[in-house]
Amino acid sequence: MRLSLLAVFLLLAAPAFADDWWSYDNARFGYMIDLPDAFAISGHPDGSDGLTLAPPDKSAKLVVFGTRLLQDDFAAQAKFRMALAKSDGWQMSYSKVAGRAVSFSGIRGDRILYARGVALCNGDAAFFQIDYPKGEMQRYDAVVMRLARSLRPAEKCPGTARNNRRVGGGFFRTG
Repeated sequence: MRLSLLAVFLLLAAPAFADDWWSYDNARFGYMIDLPDAFAISGHPDGSDGLTLAPPDKSAKLVVFGTRLLQDDFAAQAKFRMALAKSDGWQMSYSKVAGRAVSFSGIRGDRILYARGVALCNGDAAFFQIDYPKGEMQRYDAVVMRLARSLRPAEKCPGTARNNRRVGGGFFRTG
């Protein structure tokens, strides 16, 4: 009986890092995203325009960043990001560019890549990219879904129906 309870507890504890989140607000580019509490900051992308994070077991790498749009064209920026992933050896398995958002995913060896980007109000864009082992897809599904749902402009863009609120100012957690 004790072994059964222990097995159930361990199975339920595996995706536990998907339950505790914190809000990252990038004031420079004007975007927000919820990040898993268990992911620690391991660096900053080029130009310190975001964060690089990883869970304690280092099985995944999450990069969150803002960027200037190429020629003020979000679709061109989305295609550029997908081309960068392809040049890094990712075989694209899904891509969708819809208005002010892009999502794409790919496979390279035994790893999965998922990326999402959103156009921001000021001619910039925000992106996150996470890669993780294929064998841990079930573990990371909830994380990817929450990341994708939470990436957004920090403020309402003029002429859009979406009303977003700013939470905090440049909140960083190093854990």
